[in-house]
Amino acid sequence: MALSSLCTRMNFMARRFAMIAGLVLPLALLGSPVHGLEPAKAPLEIPAQLFALTHPIGQQRLIESSYRQAYWPLAAYFETQRNQAYCSVATSVVALNALGVARPMTGLYPDYRFFTQQDFFEGVDPRIAQPEVVAKEGMTLAQLGQVLASQPVRAEVIFADTLDLSQLRLLLMRHLREQDRFVLFNFNRRILGEAGGGHWSPLAAYHEASDSALLMDVARYKYPPVWVPLVELLQSAQDHDSVSGKARGMIVLSGR
Repeated sequence: MALSSLCTRMNFMARRFAMIAGLVLPLALLGSPVHGLEPAKAPLEIPAQLFALTHPIGQQRLIESSYRQAYWPLAAYFETQRNQAYCSVATSVVALNALGVARPMTGLYPDYRFFTQQDFFEGVDPRIAQPEVVAKEGMTLAQLGQVLASQPVRAEVIFADTLDLSQLRLLLMRHLREQDRFVLFNFNRRILGEAGGGHWSPLAAYHEASDSALLMDVARYKYPPVWVPLVELLQSAQDHDSVSGKARGMIVLSGR
């Protein structure tokens, strides 16, 4: 065989092996946690009682969970908030796209229909929320519930001070095992030991043995997805926000 032909064949085989390895490795990771590898480091230090999804313990919890069906569509459409006060907007856009309801036209992708943070407030009554104000102050629980009422969805607003721990647990077990509804969670980071204050992110799974929930943080420049003990999760949502003076909580978003 000519040297040039041999080199060409060796390059082809190397490329093919790399392609197969790239497909097989992610599939293998779904079946078991990765041991012997250092978890990816978060931009900020994760509080000791929380476990990152990339940590072997975090991976094991997702594998063991019987209440993780919400995770897959949320992960497929997950995105980072476009500014530091748009957590409510990013959380909503992720959930709306994951629900698969009728999507609007968008200036960001003119040939396609998609929910985007850029166009989220199109058609929203400015007396309820204005993008320039939200970009500085965020949104309260009741306010986001009103905004989502303009979309082709059902938004059930639940204030956390109406729930005890067992009620929250049952609520998450009921909703997180489904793919046709999502839990948008409003909480105070400081109560979890994180940096910051009021925040929104979707919940994606519940792990019964550790009594913890998977919080998919939309501020990925600060924290990765983490497992949070349910008792602390509830406390962080029962905190009263400074704008409304009411408790935080959650919105269960589903199709009409």
